[in-house]
Amino acid sequence: MLKIGAVLAAIPLALGAAVAATGVVVVDVTESGPGGRRIIIPIPLVLAETAVRLSPVSQGRHFAEVGEAARYLPVAEEALDALADAPDGELVRVDDRDEHVLVAKVGRMLEVSVDSPGEKVRVRLPLSAAQQVLRQLRGGAIDPGALVGVLRQARFTNLVEVDDGDDHVKVSVW
Repeated sequence: MLKIGAVLAAIPLALGAAVAATGVVVVDVTESGPGGRRIIIPIPLVLAETAVRLSPVSQGRHFAEVGEAARYLPVAEEALDALADAPDGELVRVDDRDEHVLVAKVGRMLEVSVDSPGEKVRVRLPLSAAQQVLRQLRGGAIDPGALVGVLRQARFTNLVEVDDGDDHVKVSVW
């Protein structure tokens, strides 16, 4: 009886370990105000990738209309490769009265910060994920399942954070 209990207990533990090993996207939404709610939605990457691959959108189709941009993809890939190898630093700064935009390379990330009255936006993009997407585009199409799979390269990252003074939204990959 003890062996059966151990096997039954091992199943959820193994599932939990598999989910933890492949990553989880966490969407965290906080509303401000006295009646403000907080909603946290954890989405296992393996589940999201499987769902996208099984969806009617993915069945036998890939999406990407690169058109004329296709000829510039090798240049974009070279630029990303050079950026990945470059030292950390500020790439672009725009200050216009009370609005500020900063694009910087920090480690293996491209970080974009936008500050304006009542709104702050932060985006962190792993350069390796952008490189992988460009490689797929050069092939002429993006596999939606593979696009979700690219998020594995963003583990332990706050991808997007938006605060508009009323609501706060954060999307992280763990």
